Amino acid sequence: MKKAKIFIVKYESQSKYNVCFVDYPSQEKNIALISPGELVKYENQADVKVFIVNHTSQADILITRKNFPA
Repeated sequence: MKKAKIFIVKYESQSKYNVCFVDYPSQEKNIALISPGELVKYENQADVKVFIVNHTSQADILITRKNFPA
């Protein structure tokens, strides 16, 4: 399986997915979209652009910090 290249954008309108961090693995949802993956430094290197949101109701992907690509 190919690793996704992920870039965190500054504005929600630039993202493909909204991501929210959860506390427990049982709360995770849709993590296969970005995990396994790696963060990239530049937007043009990315396969997937994400925006970090504060509320689970706003998120497309729920993931624990441990499973978030580094």
